Amino acid sequence: MKEDQLNRKKLKALSNDTRLEIVELLRKDPDYPSSIARKLEISKQKAHYHFSQLEDADIITEKRGEGRRSTIYKLKASRLVYGDEIENSELLEKTFENNKGLIVVGSPDQHGEDQVRARDGHLAGEIAIKLGKNRLDFTTVWDTQVVRDKLFDENMIILGGILTNTVAKKFNSEFPAYFSGDSFPYREIKTPESKFTDPDIGIITIKENKIMVAGVRNTGTRAAVKAFQNEDLEKDYLVVKGLDLDGDGEIDNYEVIE
Repeated sequence: MKEDQLNRKKLKALSNDTRLEIVELLRKDPDYPSSIARKLEISKQKAHYHFSQLEDADIITEKRGEGRRSTIYKLKASRLVYGDEIENSELLEKTFENNKGLIVVGSPDQHGEDQVRARDGHLAGEIAIKLGKNRLDFTTVWDTQVVRDKLFDENMIILGGILTNTVAKKFNSEFPAYFSGDSFPYREIKTPESKFTDPDIGIITIKENKIMVAGVRNTGTRAAVKAFQNEDLEKDYLVVKGLDLDGDGEIDNYEVIE
């Protein structure tokens, strides 16, 4: 399959968690909406709706074959890349000088001192798109692997907050914007200027060869990831607030508040 440039219509279609999960499953093998519905534990009607959105954005297409009663779908391209209108990030080039590193996501299994499961792993794909545009070669790993293999000196983009990502917890206090307090459930972000507890608040913060992209809650993390895709930081942290502009209950945009 060929590469495909991500235009605004495709980006909007991919700004939904369920559709990103569908894309990841179809990246492995073509499949039916009913089969995807079972794997994601959603209704067939919801699956068909998301397949329709992806097909309309020209991300997936029908795979023709004989003897099939249902329609099977596949990705139209093996890789999705940004078009030339997105500029390379000077910040990323300076932070990761050898162009390699890790995207560290929280494990989906119970782990760490608080025995929680992370739900942000699918957002690593959106971060990887930006890194790929900047010709950075990053590998996605669980936080548990970093701890097990003692990979703490590596270049890192740490995805998710200290509740679900043990690597975020290890480096948290070293960042200029960080999660304050040391007890469950760590729902406050502190910057040199302010404190934030709104669940839709997210931060991008930098210390040497580490970047943390996280939020007070999952919605804040999604807002931070969207900002990471579009902003080139002028200082060592950025605070954003997630917005639901189309009213579907999903964060689809953000505003910079500090």
